[in-house]
Amino acid sequence: MTVKRPSARVATQRQRSLWNQLHRWLGIGLGVWFVLVGATGALLVYRETVDAWLNPTLLRAGHAGDGTTAQLDAATIVEIAQQLPELGRVERVRLPAGAGDVYRLQVRPLSSRVESGRMEALIHPASGSLLGMRSLEAMSLRPPDLLRTLYEFHRNVLLGNWGSNIVGVAGFLLLTSVITGVVIAWPRRRRAWRRLVWVNTGASATRIAFDLHRSGGVLLALLLLLSTLTGATLVYLNYVRDIVGVFSRVETFPVLPWRTTADGEPVPLSTMLSQVQQAFAAHTVTEIHIPPRGNTGYLFYLRGRDDVHRLGDTIAWVHPMTGEILVERSDRTRSGGENFMHWLFPLHTGSAFGPGGLLAMCLTGAMPLLLVVTGLWVWLRKRRGERIGQARRASRRGGALS
Repeated sequence: MTVKRPSARVATQRQRSLWNQLHRWLGIGLGVWFVLVGATGALLVYRETVDAWLNPTLLRAGHAGDGTTAQLDAATIVEIAQQLPELGRVERVRLPAGAGDVYRLQVRPLSSRVESGRMEALIHPASGSLLGMRSLEAMSLRPPDLLRTLYEFHRNVLLGNWGSNIVGVAGFLLLTSVITGVVIAWPRRRRAWRRLVWVNTGASATRIAFDLHRSGGVLLALLLLLSTLTGATLVYLNYVRDIVGVFSRVETFPVLPWRTTADGEPVPLSTMLSQVQQAFAAHTVTEIHIPPRGNTGYLFYLRGRDDVHRLGDTIAWVHPMTGEILVERSDRTRSGGENFMHWLFPLHTGSAFGPGGLLAMCLTGAMPLLLVVTGLWVWLRKRRGERIGQARRASRRGGALS
């Protein structure tokens, strides 16, 4: 059995004190931010569900007024939308993901021949009727804009690109806070492992708060590390792509070459949709990006059974004049570097692990509130105890002198 020399013991205590101070002041300085970014992240895990709950008249189909129940295909919906003068140019079409969902179109309305901001048009999947519109650029606490506002706050604190740098730096500081917390909680004795995730409910309120702080942080330490690391990485995605590209090929989205047919007429969207569905029979088309001038290719997102991305793990670029699939980005074509980039967002949101992963990440987002409240409670009670102790020692010294 080895016994630490006094000097070694003192050095260990000093090192532990430094870890405690770093962890404490990171928590105090970034506590409110940690709570807000965690809470918004927890809501955004179920963004589509929350959005539909807040805006049922826009995002839930209900029954068609004419009794129609069959769902119209995406090509027909685009044709209907192009006939509505208030919608302008259709840029994207998101297909209904399940029963009761609607078609969601990103459009650019035209006002006095000048393009206005992007809008989202919600169209009934059976009747093709316009259910309503909302801005994709407005930010407010109104139900139609609330989820976008929360997303932008989570991503850049509503300050655009400059705010993204703040979020990125704060993310790395929060990552440091998580690491220091793990180092502090790491048991130095074998018997201490049993108490690592134990809450002594019969102890004082301060001790219970300390146990909750330690146990909650330890139980979700890996998820906290994963969410903060991937979140900070996603802020600097272009730099990460360049670094990963040094070790493995990472292709950017290609610009498709112009290739005319004999008659020079573009292929109808309905034909392209049919060809894509035949080429990927085991997948479902989830979203279509329509080129503004018809010469950069249609972009199809497709989802398979076990895909981890919300829109699917497969992307196909289709030539607008020939209907030919020129580029495919999927599990069978992605390089190692592209797979690394592909998994960052699913790991951040928890969708990489299915419904259980989503729930775990939602709980992880709520955890900072518990950690900050309990950490502040313990710190304030400790400071109060130190002040009382100092007052008592001063009183005893004063009595001794008299």
